[in-house]
Amino acid sequence: MVPKNCDDGVNVGILDNDACTLEMMRLLLQRSGSSMHVVWTGMTAQRTLERVTFEQSADSLSKANVLVMDLALNGISGVDVYRQIRCRNASLGIVGVNSYPLDQYRQQLASAGAQGLFSRRDIFSPAFAKAIREVASGKRADCPGDFLSARESYEHLRIVSEKDERIISKRELNILSMYTKGLTTEEIGKYLNISCGTALSHVHHASKKLGVSKRIEAIRFCQQHHLIQE
Repeated sequence: MVPKNCDDGVNVGILDNDACTLEMMRLLLQRSGSSMHVVWTGMTAQRTLERVTFEQSADSLSKANVLVMDLALNGISGVDVYRQIRCRNASLGIVGVNSYPLDQYRQQLASAGAQGLFSRRDIFSPAFAKAIREVASGKRADCPGDFLSARESYEHLRIVSEKDERIISKRELNILSMYTKGLTTEEIGKYLNISCGTALSHVHHASKKLGVSKRIEAIRFCQQHHLIQE
């Protein structure tokens, strides 16, 4: 049931495909303060996408300020779901939780539009509840990573989309990333088992898609938009 006057506090939606974990997070957040209200929970990505796309604007009582979302979603890429939500919604804050080491996911989630990432162990701490309130107020969470606010990340994805970033292949991004690590064209070719000419052709195609003429400009664009790590 939706609490009365829940729009006066922080309204939270939770997505997790494990029923026990979902209920535990709901209880923890509900008990973390009188202003914290879990207004809905879900176990499937599709249902959550429907909520944030259609139902949030239709029913103010069930409108969440923040979505707390697991990364493991029964074979679906959590990163892709984060990106889909952010492309559809400019105001909903998204906070990720994960059971595995966080370092390998922070950059991916920042690029996909999340406002923070925490370990499942963190959900028992006051810092986690504090982060939820920060994100609900329109900020990014106080945690490691190059996270942006919801509005900033929405604008970032819109700009990237306008630049046709989505048509850059994984191979092209991989090659640009390898240059940032100091590898030469010859070394990249040997590592990927391709010729130097093929490697340079990938760079040329990526640069053309981004509307730049130099490799360094393509790399800089990808770094600024969190497509590759600096």
